[in-house]
Amino acid sequence: MTRAHLLLALAPLVAPLSAAADCVGETLVSCPVDDRRRLEVCLDPGAPASEPAFTYAFGPPGAPELTLRAPLSDGTVTPWNGVGRSLWESVAFNSGAHVYEVWHAFDRLTPDAPLEAGVNVLRGDDLLASLTCRPGPETQIAPIFALSDAMTDAGWRRDLDAGVWRPTDQAPAD
Repeated sequence: MTRAHLLLALAPLVAPLSAAADCVGETLVSCPVDDRRRLEVCLDPGAPASEPAFTYAFGPPGAPELTLRAPLSDGTVTPWNGVGRSLWESVAFNSGAHVYEVWHAFDRLTPDAPLEAGVNVLRGDDLLASLTCRPGPETQIAPIFALSDAMTDAGWRRDLDAGVWRPTDQAPAD
């Protein structure tokens, strides 16, 4: 199945994504993770003075406890490796010794499987917390490959041999 066919097949499973109140730009993930906290990841298109970036907000709606920004040039998107029953990708937000890795996934072998998303909080190799989006009408999750597509739409390409994102016009390293 080609990527285009897969996206067409998944389209009916994805709720329309509208910008959430706290998002500047496109909402990629917006969901409650418990009774009082939300996870929100957006694609900020940037302005003349700033480059495009993924943004992260976590905490009570409208008053997040933590906000982070990862410029697309940081290359923190990890695309699906092509293996396994789950299609997934993630974007990492670095904050000191901690990494907030937001992921979204789809089990391609389960009929009518919903899109899922969440965040893993890491310190080095130690997993400190793993929170998953609660399903329901307040949950918005972008289609699979939305993170990688944002990178390519902004002029980046994945160098598979080196495992890094490079500007489209940059030649691969030898």
